[in-house]
Amino acid sequence: MKERYVRTDAALRDALTYNAQRGAGSSFAVLLSGAVPDDLLTGTDATAQAARIVRRLDSLPAFERALLIVAYAPHRIVCSCGRACCCGYTDNREWAEAMTLVLAETAPLFSGRAPHIRLRRALTENLLTHRKETAVSLAERYGVNRRTVTAHQAVLEPAGTRSQRGAFDMAFAHIDTLLREAGLVIDEGSDVPVSNGAPAGAMLAA
Repeated sequence: MKERYVRTDAALRDALTYNAQRGAGSSFAVLLSGAVPDDLLTGTDATAQAARIVRRLDSLPAFERALLIVAYAPHRIVCSCGRACCCGYTDNREWAEAMTLVLAETAPLFSGRAPHIRLRRALTENLLTHRKETAVSLAERYGVNRRTVTAHQAVLEPAGTRSQRGAFDMAFAHIDTLLREAGLVIDEGSDVPVSNGAPAGAMLAA
């Protein structure tokens, strides 16, 4: 964890990863490599900083919070339980619960279509985490026509106009404002928090 961030996405990733690893009984230090930055917070300082960030995240509406968790929390986390059956990683329960909520909230968008819940899950993860996977690959994996994949993706993607922003855009704008008002995220070289927009990329429609 850092004392202050210049990017909201970095603050969210660090806080959500830190909390997830603490819950798994593993040290956050295992995620770090190379030289330790001068502004790195550890121990109780890091715990308090993560709590400050997550407190703002938890103040958002449930759907907005879930979108941000899917986008920035780790899908899987390091596990150090030491059991013989352990592969060294375990699922992040918070991420899985957030994905379940996102799928439930977006289900009405597919009214009248075949469910294809696993396809929707994969597309949602691709859009929110910017994971690159082709429509052909998804079609082969889930046994559907490529046109089905592109049709589902078109439903999930935003309109992309200045007058209509996607749900993720709005969620990011809200958390960005909250973290900057709290002084947790600031512009580089400045002590004055200022607001900015959501990052570019594919986002879920409102």
